[in-house]
Amino acid sequence: MSRPGGMLTRVCYVIPTLQVGGTERQLLALMKGLIRDHELTVVCTREAGALVGDARRIGVYAHELNGSGGWDFTMRRRIRHIFRSHRPDVVHTFMFGFDLAANRAARETGVPVVISSRRQLATWKKPRHVRVQRKANQLVDCIVANSNAVAEFAATQEGLDLDRYRVIPNGIDADAFVSAADLHQVRLRFKIPFHTQVVGMVANFSPVKDHALFLAIAEELMRRRADVHFLLVGSGPLRDEVMNRVRKQGWSDRFTRVAAIEEVPDLYKVMSVSVLCSQVEGFPNAVIESMAAGRPVVAAAVGGIPEVIEDGVTGRLVQTRSAAAFADAIEQVLDREKESAAMAARAAVYVRNTLSLDRMVDAYRNLYREMLIQSVRRGA
Repeated sequence: MSRPGGMLTRVCYVIPTLQVGGTERQLLALMKGLIRDHELTVVCTREAGALVGDARRIGVYAHELNGSGGWDFTMRRRIRHIFRSHRPDVVHTFMFGFDLAANRAARETGVPVVISSRRQLATWKKPRHVRVQRKANQLVDCIVANSNAVAEFAATQEGLDLDRYRVIPNGIDADAFVSAADLHQVRLRFKIPFHTQVVGMVANFSPVKDHALFLAIAEELMRRRADVHFLLVGSGPLRDEVMNRVRKQGWSDRFTRVAAIEEVPDLYKVMSVSVLCSQVEGFPNAVIESMAAGRPVVAAAVGGIPEVIEDGVTGRLVQTRSAAAFADAIEQVLDREKESAAMAARAAVYVRNTLSLDRMVDAYRNLYREMLIQSVRRGA
C-alpha cells in the first residue's frame, strides 16, 4: 500500500508492551503480514517485551518509553516527539482504555488517521476510566473490535453509536497449531500418563479465566471416572494459588502444568478435549487455536465465543457456570468419539476458511486504505 509518489504508507502502533500475550501475538502477526507493503513502527509505552526482537527482525521500528502506566502525564509529549520524527499516516492504538495521550499526540502532529482497538469485554473499567475513554474517542476515526460482542459492549459502555466500530476477528496461521510430533513422545516429555483422557485448558492464570471453576470441573469428573488427566497451560498471577490447591487436594498425580507457550501445538495434540471456562471473553485465541489443531472444544457461552462455536456443530457451548454442566459436556465429547472427531474436523475447516491470518491482514490493509481515502476527501 503506497502513498502518492510510491512511498509506503506509514503505520504506527501504540501498545503498552510486546510481552507474550494474546493481543501482542496478534499484533506481531499483523505486522508480519503488512511489512512488505507498509512502513511500520511500534511504540511500547511501558517495557518492550519479549516479542520486540521478532518485530525488529522483520523490519519494524520499535520504541520503548518505560512509562509508569496509563496515567503517566509525560506520555503525550514523548509520543508526540516520535510522531514528529516518523510522520505516520495511520496511528493505531492497543491501549486497553488509556489511549487518550496517544490520540492527542496524533492529532497535534497532524496524523491523518487515528484508530483505536477494543479486544475484551472491559468489565473492569471504573467510571473514571470510561470518562477518559470517551474523551479519547472524540479523536478517533474508527474503533476496531475483534468480535461483535466486544463492539456491542464497548458501544454501550462508551456511549457511541455501533456504526463507529468495525469488527475484524482475530486470525491465525492454522497450520502452525497442527503438531507433527509423535503422541507417545509428547506424553513422555510432559509426564502425562498413558491410557488417560486429557482434559486441557490453555489460559493465563488470571481471575477472568476462572481456574477455580476448572478445578471444580476436574473434581466432578474425577468423581465420575478414573481415566481423566488434567493439563493446564500458561502462567500468571494466580498460578501458585491454583497449583497449591491441587497439591492440598491430593490431585498432583492427576494434573500437569506447562508454562511453555512455544510448545502449545504439541500440547493441543495430546488433549482429548480443550476447555475454556472464562467468566468473560472477547475473542479467545485458545478457542480458535484448539479448533485449528483439530481438538474438540468445550467452552463457556460468553462474549465472542458463540460467534466462533456453533453448539454441537463446531464445538460444545455451556450456558451456565455449573461444574456439573461442564462435566456433562466434556463427557459427551469423551464418550462419543466418532461424533466428536467429526465436530473437530468441521471446526478446523471453519478456522481455515474464516479466521485465517491472511484474511485478518487483508481486512486491516483495506481498513487503513479506506480511512486514508476518507481523510483525503475531508482535507485532513
